Amino acid sequence: MDKYKNYTVEDFLADDYFIQWLNDPEEEHEAFWTEFVTKYPKQRLNVEQAKFIVSMFQHEQEKLSLDETFDIWNDVVRSNKRSKVGRWGKWMRYAAIMVLVFVSGAVSFYVYETTREVHYELSEVNDPNQGEAKIVLSDGTEISLEKNESEITYDSFGSQLVVNNDTITQSRNEGKELMNKVIIPYGKKSMIMLSDGTKVWLNAGSQLVYPSVFLRNKREVVLVGEAYFDVAKNQDKPFFVRTAELNVRVLGTKFDVSAYPEDDFVSTTLEEGSVGLEIKGKGLLAEDKQILLTPNQKISLNKATRETTVRVVDVSMYTSWKEGILKSESEDLIRLIKKIERYYNIEISLKDPLVAGYKISGKLDLENSAEEVLNIIKLTVPIDWTKKSNGDFIIMSK
Repeated sequence: MDKYKNYTVEDFLADDYFIQWLNDPEEEHEAFWTEFVTKYPKQRLNVEQAKFIVSMFQHEQEKLSLDETFDIWNDVVRSNKRSKVGRWGKWMRYAAIMVLVFVSGAVSFYVYETTREVHYELSEVNDPNQGEAKIVLSDGTEISLEKNESEITYDSFGSQLVVNNDTITQSRNEGKELMNKVIIPYGKKSMIMLSDGTKVWLNAGSQLVYPSVFLRNKREVVLVGEAYFDVAKNQDKPFFVRTAELNVRVLGTKFDVSAYPEDDFVSTTLEEGSVGLEIKGKGLLAEDKQILLTPNQKISLNKATRETTVRVVDVSMYTSWKEGILKSESEDLIRLIKKIERYYNIEISLKDPLVAGYKISGKLDLENSAEEVLNIIKLTVPIDWTKKSNGDFIIMSK
């Protein structure tokens, strides 16, 4: 047991006994690792992070090895930044290790390819309200999405994509899924038609990672932020949306997922069909929770308490954003303000904290300017607003 006291995340992922515990746990393993984190509490975070990495792409019915997990991602854009990994004292037996980190709205994918002594920084977005909208292809090519509402369409082979009427050809690697990534900052949106015919509307401040063509026995994408999915039906290839807090599994359906790292809640709202959700357990020995949604249901997950709430809703309240309409029903002003900030890429501060709890009901046309939207809000609750010289807004009590 003492040999693990100085292990890094990478060391845990290269350890047979640790991997055996995650893939085929027995009472002996549970007892050992419970005792370990009790004896070395400083290692709890490393153990939990390693557990999360292994579970990121593993489904109850289909366990993946680390090698297989890495195969999903090894063709996402690679920078040529080199760094030594000799500090680990030995070459890890695994060809690669992926670490997925969500911190303060940032998302970074790190891959260590020890056989080449290379550290690949796959992608990093430090602040979703900065930078340009773009696609990052598997070979590192970046394509700017200049329009506020861009459209991206892949052909069925994944070798060609049309971006706002411009046709782009990308290389193919037979037998391997080449990963692409779309980054949409605040103030913009995008519609992506994947190679299988699935349509994805990506909201402001969001990212989607996906293969140019689905070659495996399931279709998988990773989402940070919010997206509405209209999934093409395929009984033989279930479709998975992976987020930091939960996974969604469908065969063909329409639903919305909101999973912004900075939000306190993650939610999924089902419009049509059915979806299965896997709520990821937090803590060393916490179990995942399985939930089935039926049409017009919304599930909300509290990130801190892990409590879930399922209720029947008007689905349009949570999907109308893709048409440029923001609907609300008894929604706290502070939450509505956050959505407006993302859509217009602006900052709105509350001078009087008491106004944060005002309840807002109604419909906002986001084709209007931010000023017009705020004027409509102040007709329903006793607030006023002012605009600073730097373009930020301040809301105060009337």
